[in-house]
Amino acid sequence: MAPSPVDPTNSYTPEQKQALAKLHDAATQFEGVFLEMVMNAMQDTVPQQTLFGTDDSAEQTWQSMLNDERAEAMAKDGGFGLAEQLENQLRGAVLGDAGHEAKVDVDKRIEP
Repeated sequence: MAPSPVDPTNSYTPEQKQALAKLHDAATQFEGVFLEMVMNAMQDTVPQQTLFGTDDSAEQTWQSMLNDERAEAMAKDGGFGLAEQLENQLRGAVLGDAGHEAKVDVDKRIEP
């Protein structure tokens, strides 16, 4: 599909486009970390009793990993909307300093 003539991304420089892509990645990662923290906090409210007692560290490990994967999938899907709001709020600042922002390393995974 060809971009529409009123699409504002047509007027961005390659550096600005790269900076906006990095902003999108960082906002999506932030949303994923936030959602994982929410899921872990919700999980902490569930009684931790099992058939074999109250301590099942293996189950907690798997549950934490499952929360991480769910949060990442939700963030990539964009259904929650936090990343989109962050992008909208920060777009002007990122475009204003695109030379610097295009070089920022956002590939590091932030853990809660």
